[in-house]
Amino acid sequence: FQGVGLPANGQEGDAELDKKVRTLLVELDDFMNDDFNTAKVLANLFEMAPVINGIKGGQVKADAISTASYTLLNETFKTYLEDILGLQPLQQNNDSKLDTVLQLVIEMRKEAKARKDYAASDKIRDMLAASGILLKDEKGGEMSYSID
Repeated sequence: FQGVGLPANGQEGDAELDKKVRTLLVELDDFMNDDFNTAKVLANLFEMAPVINGIKGGQVKADAISTASYTLLNETFKTYLEDILGLQPLQQNNDSKLDTVLQLVIEMRKEAKARKDYAASDKIRDMLAASGILLKDEKGGEMSYSID
């Protein structure tokens, strides 16, 4: 819900949607207390996802549910998804360490090819490919890589 404001206080909103959200949230605890019934927990989280996405995308107004339900939805969804189930948001790797290492390996492969040591060159390429890193020979002797 980052960047989405809280619903205005005192507005009626959609009582049916508000009740549905609150019911789904209460059931999460019930399901976890029922021998960690994660299948039902996941089902409820998936059922709440369109509401969350609708609010984020503007198709559902934030004031369609009460401020209390909105806050509870935001906190509970994050708690269950990240803390209880351990699902973390994808984080961009802004660290250039991987790129530095790959550039070093690419340079080693270039040197092996220049020495006509094709066995070493192929081994480097094959080991990277087995790790999901594909090397591509470019024009002018340059090399690029992509990560699958």
